[in-house]
Amino acid sequence: MAQRSNHYEAAFEAYVRQQRIPCVAVDECRRALFDDEGVKNPDFLLYPRFGVNLVVEVKGKRAKNSRGRRDWENWVTVDDLAGLARWQETFGPGFRAVLSFAYSEPPPPFSLPRGEGAFEFRGRHYRFWAVGLDDYMAHLRSRGSSWQAVAMARRAFRRRVRPLHEWLPMTPTATRRPRPVKERDR
Repeated sequence: MAQRSNHYEAAFEAYVRQQRIPCVAVDECRRALFDDEGVKNPDFLLYPRFGVNLVVEVKGKRAKNSRGRRDWENWVTVDDLAGLARWQETFGPGFRAVLSFAYSEPPPPFSLPRGEGAFEFRGRHYRFWAVGLDDYMAHLRSRGSSWQAVAMARRAFRRRVRPLHEWLPMTPTATRRPRPVKERDR
């Protein structure tokens, strides 16, 4: 099962279930074996009715920096990427691997109108964004070899990340094709 003690993953699962997206929370206790090699399991498998199936790794981040600005933190470990790539290859063309970033923030001191974009869960607000593994890997930069972590430059990330709900079409009219990558974005 997903790590329900991890509030980001618990919020993600609650959001997906509220949207009525068929999903499987993957057991993360043991790594899968491929050719005698352990591979990190994804967090969720999602099955939107009118979109490609998704292999999802959820990465929780704080929504705002110390100055109160959204800084689009998006680092992940090399192990996360290797596992997602392996699962996408294993599941084949009916699946697409994505990194979903769950940005958490305390609720505002005054109520905002419904539909302002945040998902409320256990006294916090979450905003879910996702980027395809292929896009992410094409624009990596290292955070240092000792960290075994990578990230996308914030500008490139902002151009490629989309709200999670766009990855989860549940009606034929909600189906959306990914934006083409423009030459200036490369």
